[in-house]
Amino acid sequence: MTVSLAAAGGRRWLPVLVTGFACAAYAAPPDDALGWLQRAADAARNASYAGTFVHTNGERMSTIRVTHVKTDGQEHERIEALDGPPYEIVRRDDEMFCYYPDAKTVRLDRRVNARFFPSLFRAPAEVIGQSYDVKLGNVEHVLGYDCRWILLEPRDAKRFPERLCSEVGTGLVVRARTMSLQGQVLEQYTFTDLKLGPHVARGDVKSIFEARVKQWITDARPREEAKGVDTGWTVEKLPAGFEKMTELRRTLPGRPHPVSQLIYSDGLASLSVFVEPNGAPTRTREASSEDGTTTFFARPMGDQLVTVLGEVPLATAEQVAASVAHRP
Repeated sequence: MTVSLAAAGGRRWLPVLVTGFACAAYAAPPDDALGWLQRAADAARNASYAGTFVHTNGERMSTIRVTHVKTDGQEHERIEALDGPPYEIVRRDDEMFCYYPDAKTVRLDRRVNARFFPSLFRAPAEVIGQSYDVKLGNVEHVLGYDCRWILLEPRDAKRFPERLCSEVGTGLVVRARTMSLQGQVLEQYTFTDLKLGPHVARGDVKSIFEARVKQWITDARPREEAKGVDTGWTVEKLPAGFEKMTELRRTLPGRPHPVSQLIYSDGLASLSVFVEPNGAPTRTREASSEDGTTTFFARPMGDQLVTVLGEVPLATAEQVAASVAHRP
């Protein structure tokens, strides 16, 4: 994973797989909305699945192939881009090998807070329920599976509404939508083909580029930077429900100096705060943009530049940026 300002912007379910048989038995769906949400959160970590999904966010669209298995207590996952510049991510738990064949480079990284559909949740259901009103919606037939919509309405205007369609048998999310506060679809994930269960083989998550790595450049710096440090910065007025996940000091492309990064999440939405020297050309004015769920807001703060990037409304990014300060 190339860690850039886009890194601001990862979900789960609890199926009971009877391995060694052609079919799988699954726990019955719960009756309550939070139970469905937790089951969905557990399934992305524990289920075996392989499929292709389309991701749209604003004007951007991409097609991704994902294969995921849980074996010997470890998650194994392979993510492959099917359009645009080729890349592949092979993950074992939080350890990631990111292959870029055009550059003949493999980058070693740690998953900090990235969203890898259908793994979208960063906290237990009861924590998410403190920021969202969680309700159950209709059952819909998708790709031969029944899935039930889980509706998450924010309890304030600091985050976006979410819609998740959870497969009835396993709990796996097969469709996800982030809505604007006005009810428009900002971002969407949807599987276009999907298979579930123990017939998804461990070998399917092996890298197709691994044999070539001896002739490639290996970059381990992202993994070392992702270990976390005390940056000396804090956000004094976080929106309710957001908690700090980690803080890092990263070397980003095009930046002459290391950049401090603080990552926050409410369990669904995430945002990153970047603090760096306000070097030449010195920025003197605030700047902002919105594209789908991706919000950007930059604010000069003396000899420092504060940038907030995240899956939140612009007003939330502005509030966060205005309250960045040195940690006492």
